[in-house]
Amino acid sequence: MFRQGRLLFSMIVKPNFKNSTNFRSSTAKQLDGLEIKIPVPWGHIAGKWWGPTNIRPILAIHGWQDNCGTFNTLLPLITQDVGFLAIDLPGHGYSSHIPDGFYYHITNYVILVQRLVDYFKWPQVSLLGHSLGAWTAFLYTIINPQNVDLLICLDGLKPFTDDEILSTNSKRISKFLEYEKLKKENTEPRAYTMEEIKQKICGSFGGSVAYKHSNHLVERNVAPSKCQPGKYYFTRDPRLKATELINWRQKDLVPGARGVRCPVFLGKAIDDHYYSKDEKYIQEVVDALKLSGNCELHTLEGTHHFHLNNPEVLAGLIKKFLEQHDRSDRRVGGIKKEIIHTL
Repeated sequence: MFRQGRLLFSMIVKPNFKNSTNFRSSTAKQLDGLEIKIPVPWGHIAGKWWGPTNIRPILAIHGWQDNCGTFNTLLPLITQDVGFLAIDLPGHGYSSHIPDGFYYHITNYVILVQRLVDYFKWPQVSLLGHSLGAWTAFLYTIINPQNVDLLICLDGLKPFTDDEILSTNSKRISKFLEYEKLKKENTEPRAYTMEEIKQKICGSFGGSVAYKHSNHLVERNVAPSKCQPGKYYFTRDPRLKATELINWRQKDLVPGARGVRCPVFLGKAIDDHYYSKDEKYIQEVVDALKLSGNCELHTLEGTHHFHLNNPEVLAGLIKKFLEQHDRSDRRVGGIKKEIIHTL
């Protein structure tokens, strides 16, 4: 049954989370997650494994130009019975950049999900995504509905629809080539003070990230400048700024959503960055997902990064969702010793 709720925060108690990348042994209640590196043809995918490591985890995928640190405050609240593998997408965080000459396209992220499924030999995959990560999770689900046992999308669902697709793609390709040229010409990107770095992160998406939580995204996002001591530069691939090429059509996404049969959890921010931009087309997809009978939508107080800034109520809702719907066998697909990494 489709449920829509509007949840308001009153008194929010901030959990006492540490912010360290030091290696920690695997336990069910890790505060900092276990650092991992997974081999891929162009290098490696980095990330953090939260919670139990002897069973198949839920794969968590972050948003555009973020990294897996975006889940640092949420995942420790919901790892009692199930683990989470939060990855840095290619070009983000500690993961390898894609080779020169190639575009960062969401299709490559969807393919990456299948690479991870194959690498761990997961019989099925559970997906949690924020923003671009939610797009990725949704697209993988409609392409391989039989492979997905549950889907959690946070302030994101389908790629945006653009009526000016040809001119938009033309502009983005030109922009990509400009950033590619700049990357080749510059030995080191522009450097900033740490305060400037935090302000830039907090200013993205209309001021979505709370300043007190900006350190979770900074940690995997910058490196000390060799040219300007005391300053830092962003290590994410500048080619990411070109943003996504538009090629997913609404007439394909809606029928795809009708074919989803796994339980679906949708979280929408009241201070909306995503849904209001494409409201009509997103609602068509939501209505299609309702046909599964196991789709619920929750409207939550906060900004686009509500999962980072205000994780407590969201964590409770996700835990309840998992208690109701996480029925798959997770005995196959735990962590592999060779991916455990010491920073």
